[in-house]
Amino acid sequence: MKMLTLVALVAAVTADSRPRTSYGAAPAVRTAAAPLPLVRILESSSTSDDQGGYAFRFLSEDDIQRQEEAADGTVFGSYSYISPEGVPVSVRYVADTLGFRAESDALPTPVPTEYPTPEVPSTEAAPEVRTVQEGYSAPERQVVRAQQPAVEYKPVYEYRAVAQ
Repeated sequence: MKMLTLVALVAAVTADSRPRTSYGAAPAVRTAAAPLPLVRILESSSTSDDQGGYAFRFLSEDDIQRQEEAADGTVFGSYSYISPEGVPVSVRYVADTLGFRAESDALPTPVPTEYPTPEVPSTEAAPEVRTVQEGYSAPERQVVRAQQPAVEYKPVYEYRAVAQ
């Protein structure tokens, strides 16, 4: 059954799923993008120890750099690259018991959670406000009936000692 489902899924994916226009002609098909050029690694190093610590770094010919090291459950690292706009981007991060924290000028900044509050005049000098409600009467109290005590469970069978 699983094989039949897999074959049906593959057939559905490979079927011609291009939408047809009302004129019967198929829309133009985009060709695949040209493959990206291969990029060589110019420098690379890595080490590890018996306690689970490690360190590595590399530099590629397109100016991508990455380095990371870990010891005692804490990971420190950084990476940098040139953005498509030509701006150098650098990110540093730490991952430990407090979670993953990254810092960079390229990362979005969170919205501040504490806003300056406007000054509010003091209410101590304000005159006393009295509220008068005419024609108001409290609703009648409803009588709540006491609940009946729970029925004690009595087994249907009787226990008899078996003679030995």
